[in-house]
Amino acid sequence: MVKSEINLVTKLHILLTYNCSLKCKHCYVYSDQRAPGKISLSQISHFLNDGRKMEGIEWVYFGGGEPFTQYPFLLKAVQRARKLEYRVGVETNGYFARTEEAALRLLRPLANMGVEDLRVSNDSLHYKNPWTSPANKAIFAARELGIHTTLVHITPPGSPDSIPITAPRADQIDEPRFMYTGRAAGIIAEQEPGVDWTTFTSCPRNDLGDPDRVYIDAYGFVQICPGIAIGNACQVPLQEILPNYDVQEHPVLRILDEKGPAGLIEKPELPASTKVVDACHGCFYSRKQLIDKYPDSLGPRHVYGF
Repeated sequence: MVKSEINLVTKLHILLTYNCSLKCKHCYVYSDQRAPGKISLSQISHFLNDGRKMEGIEWVYFGGGEPFTQYPFLLKAVQRARKLEYRVGVETNGYFARTEEAALRLLRPLANMGVEDLRVSNDSLHYKNPWTSPANKAIFAARELGIHTTLVHITPPGSPDSIPITAPRADQIDEPRFMYTGRAAGIIAEQEPGVDWTTFTSCPRNDLGDPDRVYIDAYGFVQICPGIAIGNACQVPLQEILPNYDVQEHPVLRILDEKGPAGLIEKPELPASTKVVDACHGCFYSRKQLIDKYPDSLGPRHVYGF
């Protein structure tokens, strides 16, 4: 395998908090109103300054959890990123847009600071009726303010869930694959039939060795997939973590890269058999059992429901 190069990572996703206005059954990081892990402004400045010392990192996205639950803090974070000349995006479920007037009031400062992309989650997993949800009002308001909008739409497993009628009004549509990880690994996976996990010999992701983005949370974990860390940015500078990352030197990613989730499930530390519904579910289940063995590589614990 080829070692990652420094210029392959072009986006930093900074998770301001794991706290969220919703408690979605599909959430892959166990976010809800009581979730811990709120980042500080000094941490944000530290991560942003580190990123600016690296060639190729152009974008920073602020997400969570739900970043609008920390609205004054979000504004300060965006301000600092823009001062360092990052292109900035924000990820949200749009819960704050109970009315279009409220959406305009909260989004206008972001537009004035130059936020270039608002990623809004809107589907039947987030809202009972995606067609009349606050997320739709957030999209309308952002478009009115000149902010590029991305509709993030996840289709539930076994559902013909259609994209909301407002989708054409969004500038872009992102349909990420449903993942049986986090809360979904327990709640939703229980309703699905088990399959032969020995067939999962490759990871559905194709960028384990050369990620184009990383996620950094309040604990400093630099993650390339929720709960899989390649370093801690509170302890080691990003400009050392990213260029020195080698998938073959990571105790968990090496196995995923070579054998897929089946390689993790078959480890002797794990039960001989378990119900697995897809590759991501098997990977998550296995990592949850191994977290105490690899605390620096599998974290934070909150993402695993601890």
